[in-house]
Amino acid sequence: MVWPGLLLIVAGGAVMAVADGDLGGVDLTVAGAVAAVAGAALVLAGIVRLRRGRRRSGRAEAYGVQGYYRTGRGKIAAMAVAVLYIVSPIDLIPDVFLPVGIVDDATAFAWLAFALAQEHTRRSRTRRGTG
Repeated sequence: MVWPGLLLIVAGGAVMAVADGDLGGVDLTVAGAVAAVAGAALVLAGIVRLRRGRRRSGRAEAYGVQGYYRTGRGKIAAMAVAVLYIVSPIDLIPDVFLPVGIVDDATAFAWLAFALAQEHTRRSRTRRGTG
């Protein structure tokens, strides 16, 4: 759910960046914005799911393996803020000031992708019993 959402955000942003005019009566800028917002909704739904933890069997706990892994509220909040910052038209550095205006969004996106990959790795290690 998270990874397709990130792809939709990137695709929507790319369409908005290069779109001039319309295609078959559809304004490409609006279509890009809709794709980016839909991607943001998918990512936010996936981030909320990170908070859920699953208990492991008694066998795993007997070997000293952590029973479950839950992402902290602070990290979830930071990831949600990053998604909203990426999609929001309001930035600390406006996109008019190229290339610095785009670099701040790209930095937030890179951090978000890294944090999500890190959480995925931690959860999968916990499920395998190696973490």
